[in-house]
Amino acid sequence: MPINDIQNIQSTLTTPAPTTKSDPSEISMDDFLKILAASMSNPAIGGSESSGGNQGTDYISQFVEFTSLQQLQSLGKSLENSVKLQQQQQAFSLIGKEVTLNQDGKEVKGKIEKVKILNGVPMVTIDHQDYASANITEVSV
Repeated sequence: MPINDIQNIQSTLTTPAPTTKSDPSEISMDDFLKILAASMSNPAIGGSESSGGNQGTDYISQFVEFTSLQQLQSLGKSLENSVKLQQQQQAFSLIGKEVTLNQDGKEVKGKIEKVKILNGVPMVTIDHQDYASANITEVSV
């Protein structure tokens, strides 16, 4: 492989992505497409030429898998947000109700005075003390 080809691949792979990533180990669609384009233009880096099979369908298969993975991650984040929102709404509906909760092995009873959201987690206040709403074991009117 000529040195110019290696330099072209290197410049293609090291071009900064236009979007910033929160996790450096994540690969964006732009990164994937750059790697795919580099490997398609230089089949020697994508694997041995004697490996057999159709390289074109391999690329399409990899692209479909990558896209599916991105969609699943997006769906997972959406579900997580929906669950948090539902938990928050349930906690707000408990204001003014008598509850029993388990805090560090001790049973606490009282009327919920207010609800706070800390880092997306609903906290209920009973007798000026905050407790995680997930610790509630019983609700009465």
